[in-house]
Amino acid sequence: MSYITSPVAPTTPSLLKRLRVPIIVLFVAAPIIAAPFVWSHLDLPEEAVLPLNQIAWLTAVASILMVAVWWLFLSSFRWFIVLPVALLAAMAGGLGVLAISKFELTATGSGLVPRIRWAWESSAEDQLATHLDQEKQHHGDALPAIDATVGPEDFAEYRGPKRDGVVPYLTLETDWSKHPPEVLWRLPCPGGYGGVAVAGNIVVTLQQRGDQEVIVCYDRATGRQRWAYAYDAYHKDVMGDGPRSTPTIHAGRIFTVGATGELVCMSVAGQKQWSINILEDSRAKNIKWGLTASPLIVGDLVIAHAGIDPDQPQAAALVAFEQATGKKRWAAGMRRAGYGSPQLVTLAGVAQILIYDGEGLASFGTNGKELWNIPWKTKFDMNMIQPVIVGEDRVFISAEASEGCALYRVKNAENSWNVEAVWQNKNLGARYANPVSDGKNLYALHSLPGELRCLDLATGRIRWKGDRHGPGQMLLTKNALLVVSDKGVVTLHALDTAENEELARFAVLNEKTWNTPALAGDQLFVRNQHEIACIKLPRRK
Repeated sequence: MSYITSPVAPTTPSLLKRLRVPIIVLFVAAPIIAAPFVWSHLDLPEEAVLPLNQIAWLTAVASILMVAVWWLFLSSFRWFIVLPVALLAAMAGGLGVLAISKFELTATGSGLVPRIRWAWESSAEDQLATHLDQEKQHHGDALPAIDATVGPEDFAEYRGPKRDGVVPYLTLETDWSKHPPEVLWRLPCPGGYGGVAVAGNIVVTLQQRGDQEVIVCYDRATGRQRWAYAYDAYHKDVMGDGPRSTPTIHAGRIFTVGATGELVCMSVAGQKQWSINILEDSRAKNIKWGLTASPLIVGDLVIAHAGIDPDQPQAAALVAFEQATGKKRWAAGMRRAGYGSPQLVTLAGVAQILIYDGEGLASFGTNGKELWNIPWKTKFDMNMIQPVIVGEDRVFISAEASEGCALYRVKNAENSWNVEAVWQNKNLGARYANPVSDGKNLYALHSLPGELRCLDLATGRIRWKGDRHGPGQMLLTKNALLVVSDKGVVTLHALDTAENEELARFAVLNEKTWNTPALAGDQLFVRNQHEIACIKLPRRK
């Protein structure tokens, strides 16, 4: 007896089984990609955030490639499903790439976060062109003659007359619900991480417009552009393009240093007087994120910081030029550039120029002779803040959270210099944000999240911790601490209290704001890579 058996139809795997590869990839990749965000949220050591971010980015790219290979060759779907989906995905990806106008990274409390600017978004340069056209058509009355006399309340250079971010004359109203700030003007301001200089009736800043750096002079009262001087220079960086330094206004002249080394001297009326590329002149090599050191006035000289070429060092890291002619007076220093600016101070009774460079803190006499130095090495030479002078003989420095901070005492006995640590700890990693001090306390934003902290200068202990402001900046008035967050929000905080007390808050800008603010009289000037604004703060009579 014979049996006829029917062929058994192959069973189709369930959809869940078919999708097991992308599901496994998702379950493995998701926690790795989320790790830097979780790490930062839990306020764990920041030095791990960057490698975690790098691993997360690599994981994301590898996951996309794995899923693509699986879909094309191993998914077991029919070809008439696989190919159209693959083509649609490729077309969508291609259109997405074409739609990207610019790709940037920004540092936040979660590490490096991408910022994509799409082709249909109006750029700051487009907005500026429209604004300037409208300004020509509706210019109104003629502007008053330029008066760039530096008054006692002006902010004519980086972080003010002492480069310490302290505005000792100004007492602010702290109830902004009753006495709100007033936006006097706001306008497009493309490219650059520099600040603004304010003197008399002008405001000056450096911008990136296309392939040119531009020195721009505005009318202080109205924000109208008085003049602009452009030259070919373009520092490109995924963290943000353009110049990084703040102009200096002095004795009828304006001095600027661009990200690629162009030191330019202009008259306040807008005529170029002289220029020199300090990197070429010093045979130096530009640093990773571009030159940031703002020019410093010392007597009849303007001091610029070029650094060196580590492979062929020349003794010309710090250079002094005659203001009137651009003639080099002296050059000194065999150390790599960092991201601080030269600063004229008096320590142990001696006037000296401090520069927080890529190797630490160095002091030079006003004749260029090196007096003393403190080694302070950080990853990527990221010494960025201005040293804080405390009393007559002490100086504070900080950088990354991994290195912490220290207060040093400087002694001078018969021209023999001795520098010793008063205290050193890891209670503060100031990183980008310049600390300020009232002589008793030090106020600073800690590490990448920018947690507001107050340190007792006598001991180095933390007095209190506050909210996170990101890599923002701060200024110290007579009665309040003013913080500009990396989101462009201005907050006021009480001084010398047992805990953080926020007094007022006012949102100014909408984009990433790392640029240092200026406070001239009761006018606060804030800018970033997209906008500049002038805000009248309520001043207490």
